[in-house]
Amino acid sequence: MLFYTGWGQLWMVDNEAYGTNEPGPGITAIKWLAAKNILMTGADNYAMEASPGENSSRPIEGHQWLLNRGIYNLENLDLSELARDRVYEFAFIFAPMKLVGATGAPGNPIAVR
Repeated sequence: MLFYTGWGQLWMVDNEAYGTNEPGPGITAIKWLAAKNILMTGADNYAMEASPGENSSRPIEGHQWLLNRGIYNLENLDLSELARDRVYEFAFIFAPMKLVGATGAPGNPIAVR
């Protein structure tokens, strides 16, 4: 499940705004998606989830919920062309760098329609 929020357009244009609170799904939506057995989430912002979240004492609760269930979480994706062209279904390929001992890695996301 990919979320286009438009927030990524602030990157290198208004970094102060980009680095503050951001839009995205809350923990209620994330738990619902996890219950649907999704494999991956991703968004065009830095945290994928709404910030601040529904519970201010757990600022990245969605990350924890997803990762503890083995659901991949991709951030800072450029989804602008897919959103502009209203592409909703496509094959998604992600080719991460091979890093030994890492828990995450940068990679090349590819959408094939």
